[in-house]
Amino acid sequence: MSAPSAASAHHRQAPADEEPQQQPAPATASLGATDVVITKSANDDMEYRHLVLPNGLRVLLVSDPTADKAGAAMDVCVGSMCDPDHLPGLAHFTEHMLFYSSEKYPVEDEYTKFISDRGGSTNAYTSAEHTNYHFDINWESLEGALDRFAQFFIAPTISADGIEREVLAVDSEHGKNLSSDAWRKSQVNKATANGRHPWARFSTGA
Repeated sequence: MSAPSAASAHHRQAPADEEPQQQPAPATASLGATDVVITKSANDDMEYRHLVLPNGLRVLLVSDPTADKAGAAMDVCVGSMCDPDHLPGLAHFTEHMLFYSSEKYPVEDEYTKFISDRGGSTNAYTSAEHTNYHFDINWESLEGALDRFAQFFIAPTISADGIEREVLAVDSEHGKNLSSDAWRKSQVNKATANGRHPWARFSTGA
């Protein structure tokens, strides 16, 4: 389910009493990335950089001098409206499965443990038109977290046992939503929509 996506990250600013260090050439230069100019408010203390990588990935870097953690998000342009008619809920199910493991990090739930052991949190959600994966973590551990995070989208591994468990997990989320007025209102909206339009397709969970 490849599509143009966006990622972002927060970075720590060095304290004023630290010795200045010579800055290396941007790593993106070796990737052939294209810079995009960003105009911001004069009252905005954060710094931004927008890049388009050779593979089409759009990246937004954000440096916040007040942040005590780093983070990143990947937004994939596939959501529940992209589900095939014979597999309703596929996008949401796939969101769940990517958290399990990858070829580079084959131990199940290694990514989630790496994040939580370093003061961070991670989650994802599936909407009608896109799926978003995100995390935050102590800034010192950002590089390791990003490497594990990237493997979601490079070479994920999916086991038969994991499939069975996540089918139950998605169904459990669906059961939880049955008592939500907001969710039920959304389902009425879908049920009364044109049945031939993708909006009418089943979606549930988060």
